[in-house]
Amino acid sequence: MSFKENLQDAMASAGVGPTDIGNALGISSQAVSQWISGKTHPTGKRLKDLAIFLGTSWEELHSEKGSRREITKIVHAPSYITIPEYDVVTSAGPGAVPQLCSPGEGLRPAEHWQIPRAYISAFSDVPDKLAIIRVAGDSMEPEYQAGDRVLMDTSHRVPSPPGVYVLWDGYGLVLKRLELLPGMEEPRRVRIMSINPAYSTYELTLDEISINGRVIGKWAWK
Repeated sequence: MSFKENLQDAMASAGVGPTDIGNALGISSQAVSQWISGKTHPTGKRLKDLAIFLGTSWEELHSEKGSRREITKIVHAPSYITIPEYDVVTSAGPGAVPQLCSPGEGLRPAEHWQIPRAYISAFSDVPDKLAIIRVAGDSMEPEYQAGDRVLMDTSHRVPSPPGVYVLWDGYGLVLKRLELLPGMEEPRRVRIMSINPAYSTYELTLDEISINGRVIGKWAWK
């Protein structure tokens, strides 16, 4: 078998396509397509890296045997994570939103974002629990501006440690800094704070609010 046939066989066994290989090796999918068509082929370190990614050896890729040995199928994690954006606005100021923003609430995503897995893994180990929503209002300025998209971990529903969370406070879906107050009395009380000093801090109990997730990142366009 020729190199291109061995490559096609190895790709089928590993369950990957040209884009997967390109992302793993840091090259374009068009370059990989050139290998698959037999117009060019990799050499040196790139050939070795290709073999490792496909779960075979460079010798096997260049083998001229009538048939290649069976390759154990390797399932490679996608290089990008798809994160839903929900068409619900968090109010960082006055306002009310009648719906919670959580994948578990049955809301349908308005958009989907593809973000490199390596980047997201630095912030979260539960990519299937991430969601993106948009900020409105000015109570969290200057850190969070109206129009910013925030990335939240919807698996984090308790405000410990303190941080910025998306929550329903009985009046609207808001973006606030939360701090669980010390004490053992139930229900526990939560301090709800803005960054903008023009807005007052207030307190509610855990059973008076519904936390949708902890904010772990944001995007801003200027």
